[in-house]
Amino acid sequence: MAVGISRPTPILSPLGLDVLDWYEDMVERPVLSRRNGFCPCVESYVKDNTMHFRAEIPGVNPKDVSINIDDGHLCFRGERKRPESAEDSCYCFEELDYGSFERCFHLPERVDADKVHAKYDNGILDVTIPLSKELMGKAIPIEGIEEKT
Repeated sequence: MAVGISRPTPILSPLGLDVLDWYEDMVERPVLSRRNGFCPCVESYVKDNTMHFRAEIPGVNPKDVSINIDDGHLCFRGERKRPESAEDSCYCFEELDYGSFERCFHLPERVDADKVHAKYDNGILDVTIPLSKELMGKAIPIEGIEEKT
């Protein structure tokens, strides 16, 4: 099963954020096939001037995850380990993936790394990055069109 990259939905573009300009470079994810290791699924969205990156990492101890912002990239790394009780066992079938992972995403310019926040709840890592109003863009009115009241 190959992992593909999806394009942003049209609902993102009205936010004023230049999502389509930097989206192509945002996802730096190798194509993985099953049995090549654990690669957490990630989603990203913008709400209330805050960019969210949410990653599914069930079975990963949050103490074993590192999150860094370096050179305009958000990176998180960790490892999902096979439970000790299951090591050296004879498996009837095996569908869970284990191993080290690293996911990196290109960020918009002028992100304040000191304001980034990370939370882990019920197997989901949620990294929030406040965006400045400059990054959210500005709506330009069209002359001759009456605004709705």
